[in-house]
Amino acid sequence: MNKTLISLLLLLPSGIGALSTTPPAITTPTRHNNNKILKGIDASQFRHPLDRDLTNFFSKAPLSNVATFAIKRSLSIVEQGVRLDLLSSSVKVSPNQLPELYESMQEAASILDMDVVPELYVQSSPQANAYTLALQGQEDNSKPAIVVVTSALLDRCTDAEVQAIIGHELGHLKCSHSLYLTLGGLASTPLRGLPLVGSQAEKLLQEWRLAAEYSCDRAALLVSQDVSIVAGAMLKLFAGTSRATNTEAFVDQSREYEQLLKDANPMVRASIRMQQRTHPLPVKRVGELENWFRSDEYKAIVNVEE
Repeated sequence: MNKTLISLLLLLPSGIGALSTTPPAITTPTRHNNNKILKGIDASQFRHPLDRDLTNFFSKAPLSNVATFAIKRSLSIVEQGVRLDLLSSSVKVSPNQLPELYESMQEAASILDMDVVPELYVQSSPQANAYTLALQGQEDNSKPAIVVVTSALLDRCTDAEVQAIIGHELGHLKCSHSLYLTLGGLASTPLRGLPLVGSQAEKLLQEWRLAAEYSCDRAALLVSQDVSIVAGAMLKLFAGTSRATNTEAFVDQSREYEQLLKDANPMVRASIRMQQRTHPLPVKRVGELENWFRSDEYKAIVNVEE
C-alpha cells in the first residue's frame, strides 16, 4: 500500500460498518509461551495519559455519536479496496499458510482479549514495517480488521519480536485510534485558520498521535511481557539490520539522549520539539517503555509480584 493511502486513513473519516460478513470469533490458540491472558483488559488501562485524556474528551463531546457513525461509514469503500489489493498481491496468513504466524496472531489477540481476530497479511517489501487499517467493527457484522507485516520484517526479527510488533498493531485496534484521531482532526479543522489557536490545536493533535504510538508500544509489551523483546524489535527496526542485538546498550543510549537533551542549549531543545514526526523518536520510545515496564500500573495489569 502506498504512503499516500496510509496517510489518508487518518485524515479522512473512516468506515467500518458497511460490510456484512460475520467475522471469526477468537478461538483458543495453541500456547507457545506462558504469557498471561489479560482477560477483560480495557484500552484505558494501558493508554498513555495524553491519549487517554483526549480520547475521553472526544468520546463525550457533543454529536460524537453522529460523527462516529459517519466516520465508520465513509471509509468502508477504502477498506474494501485495500482488502482486495492485499488479496491480489500479498499472502493471507491462515492455518494452512504460514501457520506459525497465524498462531502468533491468535495468541496475541487472545492475550489482549480482542473480540475479533484481525486478518493478517504478509506483503513483499524491502522495508521492515507493519501497519493496520484500524477499522475493526465492534458492534456490527463487519469484516475483521486488517494487519499487514512485510517480508523484510519477518526476515529481520525473531518470532517473539514479530509477535510484539503484531501486539503494537493490535493496540491501535484496541484503542480505536483511527476513529478518535480522525474525530480530533475533524474537530480541529475549523481552528487551523485562527492565529495562535490554530497552531496550538495542531500541536496538540501532533502530540496525541505520538502518545498513541506510546500506547501501542505498551500493548506490545503486554503481549510479550518482556521489555527486552519489545526493545529488541525496536532496535532492529531502527538500526535497519538484524545484527544490532544489544538491547541494554540501546536502553543506555536512550538514557544518554535524555541527559544530553536536558543539558542542551534551549534553542536546540526547542528545535527538536518543533520537528514534525509521525512517530516518537526511537530512543524516547525505548525510554518511555522501560519506565512503564517498571511502573505500578504495568505490574497491576499483569499481576507482577515484587
